[in-house]
Amino acid sequence: MNRNIIFLLVAVTIFSTLYYLQDQLFSSEPETQAPQIVEEKKVQILVLSSDKQKSQLIDKKDFEVVEINESTFNESGDERREDIIIRPGARYRENLLNGQPLKNSHISNVGDSDFLLLSIHQDEVPYYYEVKSSGILESVPLQPGDLVSFVSTTSSESNLLQTGYQDVGNLTSKVIISNARIIQVIKGDLIEGKEANDDIKHSLVIALKVQDVLRLEMAQKIGDVSIIPSGLVNRYLSIRSSDILEHQFGIRELRGKEQ
Repeated sequence: MNRNIIFLLVAVTIFSTLYYLQDQLFSSEPETQAPQIVEEKKVQILVLSSDKQKSQLIDKKDFEVVEINESTFNESGDERREDIIIRPGARYRENLLNGQPLKNSHISNVGDSDFLLLSIHQDEVPYYYEVKSSGILESVPLQPGDLVSFVSTTSSESNLLQTGYQDVGNLTSKVIISNARIIQVIKGDLIEGKEANDDIKHSLVIALKVQDVLRLEMAQKIGDVSIIPSGLVNRYLSIRSSDILEHQFGIRELRGKEQ
């Protein structure tokens, strides 16, 4: 009888121990791991920093780069910064507001069908001018939006195109058109392997009033016309060859008397 009681007590003890260990091993909840935060990709867009008017020239200072979430970008219909095409002389196609994202549809680049219409004012026409000397375009690079002046050299006695500069005592050079606005610069292709590219023709598309077009056409028929950036010449500048010749002759006379 005592053996049975002892055996029963031992069995109960072993069972209780196993039950306790099982409860400790399987009832404890696993440690919860903190969720990992995945940072969303960013997309760069261009946003205007001020209001802009239709036909206004586009400047790099007009907008700033802004980063937005890729999910927001996909829902917005905006365009990536690297996909926006802005060439020199580009203009706005419409009025835009401060903070508005910039799109290609807002931009008119040189060569687009509406570019000339946006570039000229109501009283102006586009004028195609072929630059005789490309030196001005190389030494002082001209860009769309720059202002230029036309200087005409004529003779009061003859047509320079027919007689040349034989009548040196009656020549006059003066500004006939000032502050003409460049719409487009068309540069001729360089000939590879050729030392001098004098035959290359560079051209400008310039916004002129009809009266200025007539004045320029007349000047080119009776004399020489050159183009100069407006910032380098006074609009009322006029030089006569007689003044230069008198100055030279005066110096020669003084030198002759000194001898």
